[in-house]
Amino acid sequence: MSARDKYFRYSASGSAFGGVITQPNPLTIPTQAMASLSPSGGYGSSTVENFGVKGLMYIRRATTTVEGDPRQTEVTVTIEGSDFANVVSFDRLVMHLVCCPNPGGAESSITPIGSTIEGLKVMDRYVDLDNKAGVFDAYPTFSALEKAYAEHRLNGLILSPKSLSGVCEASSLCGCESRSGGVRATLYPLDERKLPFPVVNGGMRVEGFGTLYFGSYSITKYARELTMLRLELGCDRSGSGSYGGGSGNGHEEPPG
Repeated sequence: MSARDKYFRYSASGSAFGGVITQPNPLTIPTQAMASLSPSGGYGSSTVENFGVKGLMYIRRATTTVEGDPRQTEVTVTIEGSDFANVVSFDRLVMHLVCCPNPGGAESSITPIGSTIEGLKVMDRYVDLDNKAGVFDAYPTFSALEKAYAEHRLNGLILSPKSLSGVCEASSLCGCESRSGGVRATLYPLDERKLPFPVVNGGMRVEGFGTLYFGSYSITKYARELTMLRLELGCDRSGSGSYGGGSGNGHEEPPG
């Protein structure tokens, strides 16, 4: 039997919801429907039904699945029916990342296609968001995104590493990298969208409640991280909560 000089390391994880309330009464909300893939691949799944925190939030059903085989690594979070503080609700939320490794240890193709928020209501008003997951699906590798950015095909989707809301204006995509090495992006550009609430610092501000951030997407050469909905609370209640978060990649060891 010949000795192997390389092996593939799988990576995928996701969760439906988690958060922390800091005021007026501190509360840590347990992370729900959490699943993580073994480095050797395989399959995992976690489901929660009728989870709630009285007077704060409710999820009717949520499932996270992770799987990895020689063809691809995949993480999917699906939430059906949720309400937070009688302010933010949605019918269905999906966070989906698919990573297809390229031979020889080259950068992987990773896409968020299928990620969506459906039936979103804020203060009993429907909010229609412009989903750009298809744009990132068209450029699944980092090098493809670099080329698309240089050709101005990602306008409004790549964010400045130095602010929450500013669009990156560097001449190349590498110039948009933060100190941690990732490029910040969004699946839901808000600045040019007609919305029932003002856009402040890259999120939708709801007076007396907080700010909502949609489709926060972090990009590196070998990995992606996506959070479909993040709540940054203010006013009478302070804290933070996230719906539909996950990450996925996969690479050969040694990376070559």
